[in-house]
Amino acid sequence: MFRGEFHNHLDDKGRVSIPARFRDQLSEQHEMPLVLTQGFDQCLALYPMDTWKKIEEKLSTLNTLNADVRLFQRTILKASEECEFDKQGRIIISPVLRGVASLDKNVVIVGLLNRIEIWDKEKYFAYHGQGTQSFESLAQKLSDQNMIEGLPL
Repeated sequence: MFRGEFHNHLDDKGRVSIPARFRDQLSEQHEMPLVLTQGFDQCLALYPMDTWKKIEEKLSTLNTLNADVRLFQRTILKASEECEFDKQGRIIISPVLRGVASLDKNVVIVGLLNRIEIWDKEKYFAYHGQGTQSFESLAQKLSDQNMIEGLPL
């Protein structure tokens, strides 16, 4: 499971170094290559191949008679790219995906359980600063919806 927040830089060729802790986990516990795709909230999502295969299996079972399903499948799959680490532990982010997430120079890399998110630093802090909801009120809201019931928080 991935967790933690790291700050890094995107170089002129679109390369970013993935934190060593994440690289070690990926190399030791998961199948390569990785899949980089559009995430939610204008970030990118990096998945280990074994996790991505499960996502593709689920996507293939959705009812394509539904226009929203087709749009969702197209959106996530058209932006999907396989990638591997270079000798310096970097991945290359294509110009298309850099555009999707508005990545500039400074990025934030966040571990979120089964995936790693890559954010433009300004967008990341704007996203976290935009809500007036405290962590406590968000937890209460999710608890009221029985979404986090049983978590030992």
